[in-house]
Parts: sequence; structure tokens; C-alpha cells
Amino acid sequence: MSQSFSYDLSMPGSPAEAQARVQGAVAEQMKQTAKMRLASQDANSLSFRPQWSWPLLAALFRVVGGEAVKLSFSAGDGGTNVTVSGKVGGDAEKVANRDFWAQTLAAN
Repeated sequence: MSQSFSYDLSMPGSPAEAQARVQGAVAEQMKQTAKMRLASQDANSLSFRPQWSWPLLAALFRVVGGEAVKLSFSAGDGGTNVTVSGKVGGDAEKVANRDFWAQTLAAN
């Protein structure tokens, strides 16, 4: 069963700086923890989708089920507001935890 989540966190610096600082670390965490890949990025967001892997049926089930994670970066009071939202299932539910994101973002 998939779990939806949404958290608002903050980071120091401008949105562009914050996004650049965390992109590599977040992509690696998502790959290891949730088996997700960076699917798209723009000036104020990063989007992740399930990786294609064996067994293909399991990967297809995750994609069809709408599993995705999005980080949005916007200017806030004295820094950057980061909104993390998504829908994940199975082992990937580890990333649906606010503490996971607070630690991941604070490490950068």
C-alpha cells in the first residue's frame, strides 16, 4: 500500500544555491533508499520516479501506482523553504518520514 506525504522544511541560502547543494546527495539517497532516479529538474524543483529494474513487473507496478517524490524550492524568511511531497510504497516508505528529509537536507 502506498503512503502519501508532504513536509515543509527550511534551509539556508537562496533557492538556487540550496537546490544545487543538495541535488547530488538527495539523488544518491533516493537511489539507495527508495530505488528512485532523478526524473526531472527545473529552476525550482527536483522530481524522482522509480528506477526500472528487475523484476520489471514490480517496477511497472510502482510507476503505474503513481510513486513519485518532488522537492520544491522557494524563497523564505532568511533562507529557502523546501516542500517535499510524494507517494511511495514498500521499502521506499522509508523516505516518507519527516526525519529522513530533515537529516538528508541538514547534511548538506
